[in-house]
Amino acid sequence: MPMQTPELNRSVNRSVRQAAAGGVAMAFATLLTVTIAIPAQGAQLNTYASLPDVAVAASVRAAADDQAPSASDPAAGYSSAAAATAGALPLQSLLPSAAGTTAVERDGFTVTDAPKPVPVPAAPAASAPAAAAAAVPAGGAVRWPFPGSVRLSSAYGPREAPCVGCSTFHKGLDMLPGEGAPAHAVADGVVREVSATDNGGFGVYAIVDHTIDGQLVSSVYAHFQSGSLQVSAGQSVGVGTHLGNVGSTGQSTGPHLHFEILIDGVTPTDPYAWMTQRAGPM
Repeated sequence: MPMQTPELNRSVNRSVRQAAAGGVAMAFATLLTVTIAIPAQGAQLNTYASLPDVAVAASVRAAADDQAPSASDPAAGYSSAAAATAGALPLQSLLPSAAGTTAVERDGFTVTDAPKPVPVPAAPAASAPAAAAAAVPAGGAVRWPFPGSVRLSSAYGPREAPCVGCSTFHKGLDMLPGEGAPAHAVADGVVREVSATDNGGFGVYAIVDHTIDGQLVSSVYAHFQSGSLQVSAGQSVGVGTHLGNVGSTGQSTGPHLHFEILIDGVTPTDPYAWMTQRAGPM
């Protein structure tokens, strides 16, 4: 066995120390690289977490493209897994598909001014006589002498004379509303004749001429109470005008109104039938 000289021993020891120092340096460099890379990647992941899904996907894809292995890069092998992971991430698209787009259509229309209202002239105010006529019920141009129903004692036509001097043909209608009841004109007209005194026959009475249906018609009201006559000859009266009060003056058997209707002012007719036809049943 050859003997080792002191110079040879010192050379071997130097080589061993240099090799150990190189290994330590390489290990330190590797540890430093790992230490720096981990915070950097963590910071990058935090950045991805703060971005919208679309931005994250785009950033991951860009990182994958940068780290994809190439034939000329022998150290890029570790990045192929990251690239594969990035390719597996779903990507969102912000572009709407043509099939899902709905066209909105609006109906065409035009705006025109509303037509101006046509002024309607106000109706003239009704006069007092017209207002009174408007208040008359249907067929109210003619009214019964008394409101409501009253009892009848003698109708129009043949009869036995009820008293000395009384007729056997009754030309009117005897009505019994009660003594003192006011009697009224049956239609508008003009007073033709009156008697304010009891001179026999009709006693205190009034005759009123009317024009009804274009024809002269006269109404007779007889046996009023003395002093109750309310009208005078030539006076115009309206339907419902108070003429006098029921009494028993003249040829009478008791308080009643003798009521006649004279066609053309002279010819008696059945008052009940004539009035019912024009004023309705009493």
